Amino acid sequence: MTSPDWFVRLVPALLLAVAFLAAPAHGHLPAAGSDATAAVRRSEQRYQIPAVKVLTADGRAQALRPLIDDGRPVVLTFLYTSCTTVCPVTSHVIDEFVRALGPEALQVNVVSVSIDPDHDTVARLAEHARSRGARGTFVTGDPQSSETVQRAFDAWRGDKMNHDAVIFLRAPASPVWVRLDGLVSPRRLLDEYRRLKPA
Repeated sequence: MTSPDWFVRLVPALLLAVAFLAAPAHGHLPAAGSDATAAVRRSEQRYQIPAVKVLTADGRAQALRPLIDDGRPVVLTFLYTSCTTVCPVTSHVIDEFVRALGPEALQVNVVSVSIDPDHDTVARLAEHARSRGARGTFVTGDPQSSETVQRAFDAWRGDKMNHDAVIFLRAPASPVWVRLDGLVSPRRLLDEYRRLKPA
């Protein structure tokens, strides 16, 4: 990524991060119609979870499909731990969403897939989760598996530096995923989650 591209992508992410960090947590989230969500593109898609093996942040080798399909609603993201642009913003949105759910958060399967498996080792993912105080499952694997998962969700952009801000949601057993492209607010994510309908 060239310097101008890096700057163009970083500034909106930092501005949105500042807005989110300034907002009070624990249910007091900005309205879904706020400027923060104006550029979010929502679509409904059908994705097949690929039959790949991943490593969780606690060192377990596991097939991705049953890890995602565990009977709960799913919130899925892609990230890498050294990212300084959209990943910290998306991570903050997920963290605020989880906090707003309170005890209900245990009923949601939050999965974050690394797109930088060469550097995001199990130990690094575990430290990333600890430093955020994050809940959910963080997974890594080999480069081919990571690419396969990204391609399955139409999130592969050829290079980690070119990845997009995107969050996926799905009700239990539903074949339909809600795809949110753009810098989503915690309130918008919570509203989309509340609208999920089981198959």
